[in-house]
Amino acid sequence: MYYHTGGLRPYNRSYKQPGDARGKTGAIRGNAKELAKRMGIRACLLCLLFLFWAKHDLLAQYDFRSWTTDNGLPQNLVRGLYQTPDGYLWIATLDGLARFDGNHFTVFNTVNTPGLVSNRLGIVGLPNGDLWINTEGGDLMRYHQGRFEVYAEKYGISREKVRGLVGDGTGKTWILHENAIMEWRESEVKFVNITPKDLHVNFEALRWDRAGFWGRAKNTLYCFRKGQFTSYELSRELFPGELWRVAADPAGNIWIETEDKKQYRIKDGRTTLMAERDRSSTTVFQDLQGNSWPMHVDARLDRVLEYSTGGIKRTIALNVMYLDRKGTLWIGTEGQGLHQLHKPLIKVYSTPQGVADKNIFSIYQDRSGAVWAGAWNTGLSRFQDGRFKNFTVADGLPSELVTALFEDRDGRLWIGSHGGLTVYENGKFRLAKIPALPKHSLVQAICQDRSGTLWFGTWEGLVSYKDGATKTYTKKDGLATDDIHVVLEGHSGDLWIGGYGGLTQLRNGEFSHWTRADGLPAENIRSLYEDSDGVLWIGTYDGGLGRFQNGKFTGYTTQNGLFNNGAFQILEDSRERFWISSNRGIYRVNKKELNEFAAGIRSAVSSAPYGKVDGMLNEECNGGLWPAGIRTREGELWFPTQEGIAVIQPDSLTIDPQPFPVILETFLLDNAPVSLEHPIEVAPNQDNFEIHYTAPSFIRPSQVRFRYKLEELDRNWVEAGPRRTAYYSHVPPGRYHFRVAAAISDGDWNEQGQALAITVLAPYYDTWWFRLTLALAVAATVALAWQYRVTQLKKAQAAQQAFSQQLIASQENERKRIAAELHDSIGQRLVVIKNLALFVLQPQKAENPSGTVETMKEISEEASLAIDETRQISYNLRPFQLDRLGLKKAIEAMVRSVSTASGIRFTVEIDDIDAVFAEDLRINFYRIVQESLGNILKHAQATEVQVHIKKMEGALWLTVTDNGRGFVPAEAPPQPGKGGFGLTGMGERARLLGGTFEIQSMPERGTTMIVEIPLKEAARG
Repeated sequence: MYYHTGGLRPYNRSYKQPGDARGKTGAIRGNAKELAKRMGIRACLLCLLFLFWAKHDLLAQYDFRSWTTDNGLPQNLVRGLYQTPDGYLWIATLDGLARFDGNHFTVFNTVNTPGLVSNRLGIVGLPNGDLWINTEGGDLMRYHQGRFEVYAEKYGISREKVRGLVGDGTGKTWILHENAIMEWRESEVKFVNITPKDLHVNFEALRWDRAGFWGRAKNTLYCFRKGQFTSYELSRELFPGELWRVAADPAGNIWIETEDKKQYRIKDGRTTLMAERDRSSTTVFQDLQGNSWPMHVDARLDRVLEYSTGGIKRTIALNVMYLDRKGTLWIGTEGQGLHQLHKPLIKVYSTPQGVADKNIFSIYQDRSGAVWAGAWNTGLSRFQDGRFKNFTVADGLPSELVTALFEDRDGRLWIGSHGGLTVYENGKFRLAKIPALPKHSLVQAICQDRSGTLWFGTWEGLVSYKDGATKTYTKKDGLATDDIHVVLEGHSGDLWIGGYGGLTQLRNGEFSHWTRADGLPAENIRSLYEDSDGVLWIGTYDGGLGRFQNGKFTGYTTQNGLFNNGAFQILEDSRERFWISSNRGIYRVNKKELNEFAAGIRSAVSSAPYGKVDGMLNEECNGGLWPAGIRTREGELWFPTQEGIAVIQPDSLTIDPQPFPVILETFLLDNAPVSLEHPIEVAPNQDNFEIHYTAPSFIRPSQVRFRYKLEELDRNWVEAGPRRTAYYSHVPPGRYHFRVAAAISDGDWNEQGQALAITVLAPYYDTWWFRLTLALAVAATVALAWQYRVTQLKKAQAAQQAFSQQLIASQENERKRIAAELHDSIGQRLVVIKNLALFVLQPQKAENPSGTVETMKEISEEASLAIDETRQISYNLRPFQLDRLGLKKAIEAMVRSVSTASGIRFTVEIDDIDAVFAEDLRINFYRIVQESLGNILKHAQATEVQVHIKKMEGALWLTVTDNGRGFVPAEAPPQPGKGGFGLTGMGERARLLGGTFEIQSMPERGTTMIVEIPLKEAARG
């Protein structure tokens, strides 16, 4: 809270805050008078008892919480309470059994729980976590290892015969079976009758927390408690009639109510009348931890607990009273639900304790140890020797609105208020005429440096005062702001000034200042603190916490882990933890974490909030006036709030630093629950699972935070905050361990608890055997492919070798043919020509001219024939048409020549292919056509042949089809023909042209030869 905004500055001394507690006090007094009139003697007894309580501090402050059906309890009538070792609190009601972790109720009833035969239950717990459960119908059940089982004949008892159930807290259990007391023998796994044979008594259950059983025989009262039978002689004068009810308190005292509604107590063998008809007796019960609880015992031996919370006395009519292992008292009521009482962590001083006003701003401890508190509208309170003394305008204060407190080195207490500066000295207040403050200013902070200079922070600037001299500094002199809220002298003697506008440092008479533009986290400064390392900590109204060291600012807000962005006061305890006040309460943060954040070692800090659940009457703290809280010399931390002073003893804070171990509650696989008794297996088609966990904590359940990891998958912890569920989807196959840890606020992590083994099964295609099979198959495939490739290469190599051999043989044959033709034809004709020429040259031929002419004619004819044969040999080596006419014309000429020579009818379609091949490659295509026609002439016995050469779809297609006898291509040896290389040669020539060669043939179906040669872009046109 802040008491002014902008220019609004209340100065009226008659101003009052709403909600004055004095009206409530008057109402309480009026109620007390009315109660005295109505209750008579009971009121007198209560007054005496209250004096006793006050003397022994029995009505200490307690925090109070309650649960009913409105927030999760299955039914408001509670018949049993027990805390199992895992931390759960089990609550037996008349509509089922509830398990409570401080945050959530899990209800077990006949609808959702096999083994439960009734919802109207009572319980007794065992140290091992088991529960004995009895029903109103007389059945007995046991909760063991997560299952409920009805106990009957198998265990030595009958169904619907159990009239009572008790335990002694150590594991021993007894039941009242019909009229016999029976003890559970774990070694024998049955109940055994332990009732003395000579004792013929009708037993009933003792009241109050299942203490035991009782029965009466004539003038003797028999009680069975904690495994022991005891008897009490009853006076005929006191107990002439029936005993209606009998109870036993924790101290072992016996309480009796008779049919005439009188109450008696038997203590140490003495019987005392405690109350008569329509009156209550009063007593004090002491629990097992030594805590004393004031109690009324009403009619029917109903107990009513007295306690105080928020300075107000309250009562609870209880049915069950249970103290858990953390010292928290649980109250089960007969229709008002479940209640919790525990000692608050924060003690509050307010108007009921004597503080002048509940709305406090500035707090200061003087050198005598007295603590002074400035109230908003009532004056000044001093706490000394355990009592408050208040001072108002009547005692000399100029105004009741106190704004600043400080004691100088001479022992004078300076008090800033709306009426000006006041000095308290020698038990008297006097108005301080000096220093001369700026007109209409208000002192908000006071400090004295080591030189003795007093500094006063006002909303009109900074004022210094020493040896009668006063000087005022403002922004013109170098201050960051004129609205000053805190003045602090550092360890080095520097003066630090904070206010609404920035931070200022005064060193050696020179001012330096910083604003947000210089890195200051926020400019609305409310508090400053310098630690032992010289680090300056800066608290703001709503901009978080700042850190300043070596010229560097670091900011902390809720985004970095602070509980609140307000930091009205910063107090450090002996464990180097900061306690910081804000509008939402007080929070604690570890200074080590703050420093590690500034150093970049961690990305966030953790903070622990404290509020109403911890004892504060109002979570809204006050600030803006200095000092807004102190750490006393005794180590206590005092913070001003809207409803009194919140006092914390951090060194003796009785808070459990860790919650109970984490418990895994539920595993959901695709939203279906799975038992946690065995390791979890997730099938390949189950993609999503979630794990519900908790850590029971009953004082601060909302501040329990969790982190978890799926080991072998999560490298780091997943910070879950208060969330109690972990979600996973599409987890890779493998074996995992799920772990979860819990901590309360900034406490240590409790990593104890269950670890869950989870196996995510792989689909068949992701299993080792499938991978092995696949690997073997791949290896086999590779081996087969390799073998096939090797075979193909060998075939290709063999074909290449055959082709090479055929090529060499063909070349040799061609040479032989040319040599033979040259020898047999041209050579012979040249010999003839030579001989004829010699013959002509003979002398005798000269005389016969006619014979010479004939010889010359023979020479000419032989020469012509030699020329023709030479040309034929040349044509066989390379057709001259290729060079003269082009590839198309050369092929057409070859086809005409074959057609003429063979009588076969040819159909020819040839596109313009002259530009398709380079000049040196045309002969290869020509020879393919030539060889195919030669094969037809030699082998096909065809009558019709179709020759098509087309450019289509980016390729040149050659198809030669005949209607001959055909053959099986696989069986036909690639025999070379005359002047050619057979099928192998044609295939090789096609490959040289970058194309493919294929033969399609069947016996008596003809043959088709197909050559496809891809065309380049230039040749496609």
